[in-house]
Amino acid sequence: MNQKQTGIIISYINLVLGVVVNIFLTPMLITSLGDVDYSLYKVMQSFAGPLAMFNLGISTIVTRSIVQCRTQEQYTKRNKQNTMAMALLSSVIMAVLVSIVGIVMCMMIPTIYGNSYSAENVVTGQKIFLMFMASTVFHILTDAFSGCLLGYERFAVSSGIQFFRTIFRALLWFVFLKIGLGVVWIAGVDMILSFAILAFSALYSIFVLKETPRLYYFDGKKVLEILLFGFSILLQAVVNQVNNSVDTMILGAYVANKVIITMYSSALVIYSLYNSLVSVIAHFFLPKAARLVYSNATGEELTDFVIGPGRFQAVLAVGCILGFALFGQNFIQIWIGPKYMDAYWVALMLMIPVTIPLVENGMIAVLDATLKRIYRSVMLVIMAALNVVATLLLINVMDFWGAALGTVLSLIVGHGIMMNIYYAREFKIQIGRMFYSIFKGILPAGLTAGVLCLPAALFLPDTIIFFIVKCLCFIVLYIVFLMLFGLNKQEKNIMKNMLKRKSKKPAQSKES
Repeated sequence: MNQKQTGIIISYINLVLGVVVNIFLTPMLITSLGDVDYSLYKVMQSFAGPLAMFNLGISTIVTRSIVQCRTQEQYTKRNKQNTMAMALLSSVIMAVLVSIVGIVMCMMIPTIYGNSYSAENVVTGQKIFLMFMASTVFHILTDAFSGCLLGYERFAVSSGIQFFRTIFRALLWFVFLKIGLGVVWIAGVDMILSFAILAFSALYSIFVLKETPRLYYFDGKKVLEILLFGFSILLQAVVNQVNNSVDTMILGAYVANKVIITMYSSALVIYSLYNSLVSVIAHFFLPKAARLVYSNATGEELTDFVIGPGRFQAVLAVGCILGFALFGQNFIQIWIGPKYMDAYWVALMLMIPVTIPLVENGMIAVLDATLKRIYRSVMLVIMAALNVVATLLLINVMDFWGAALGTVLSLIVGHGIMMNIYYAREFKIQIGRMFYSIFKGILPAGLTAGVLCLPAALFLPDTIIFFIVKCLCFIVLYIVFLMLFGLNKQEKNIMKNMLKRKSKKPAQSKES
């Protein structure tokens, strides 16, 4: 199993583990900390959230530089070391800026939250905020070294860092709560782990990968590249922040029935999980995209590149959408109760159109490799504006359906039409062939499994046990049909080789 396959598997294990940890530790946090301290923790976490938007995507610049040095003879080690030094310098400047903004925000906490919390709670809140701010600063400083790991395609190491972060975060929370440490220590866990990741990433890059930042000269062009790309990332982060809350904010202002807001928020949780599950592998393909760009790949070659990860993402997307379409109502009933059943339809409405950008996520790697993310960021701003306008117009006519439809329209117009026109014109991507090849075999396999599972969805009782049974039946049938006619020969061989390696391990251990 190569680095990429191992990294992808670790990333998915980490994703599932993170969900499980949150489910089980959240009640423990609430019980141990109490409502006041827990609410203070969540409020300060949200208040510090905007600081994370100042992450300029420095890792992408470093990854490109390393790949460029390994691909193009005229791009020397000296150029690479200087670029890394410039990137690290940019990270330091951004970390200082975040610290200054954070201190100003910290001083504003008594004014903003003084009426909601006691003076003692406000002081505690300031300490919590400073912990989150320090964590963000360490994360920004780590970015340049994270780019080294991706540049050398050490995906298993990169994913392993996040996996162990999840493990140690859960363990430290558990231990701190058991010995009675307060909410400040709980917030301090993130700071401690962020510093540990910074130290490990720096040491690994310098001593294992032999990558030492050295500033030979001030490169104004590189600074401009970093600033423009960083602005694109910042713009995208702002838009994502708006998009994640705009529907709920508008519903809160216009809808009197608060049950609708709870229902809609629950649908957004499912939608966010779907996004995370399908898009988790996107950053693994940046080095390959950079190699293609530096070798002047044709539109046909770039199309083939996007199809590769796109098919893997399509396997997950088709399985999730059809599985949720069949058993989602059963899940909603078990999870939050029949009163919120409309969350099923809202989640399904949002999941289907967002599949378009998710399965062509490889194009984000191409945009990053060419430093042309700005067009996508501007398009996201237009989409957010369209979403707001459409929601405001439709919500008075269609209630919460208007909010969902506004998001659907913005996804179809922005990602489905405008971005694909740009990909076709700028990179000569063969859009029709790309989507046909991505879903070829996979969609028929999913539909066949779905049709066979339809009686189970309609007639078996909606209990937890039967829900698990129905899901397992669909998964097994889906995998069978994927192996029969859904996957191509190369994809089947990858699956078989992975299974062979796993089956050989016990035998080898017996011989030894």
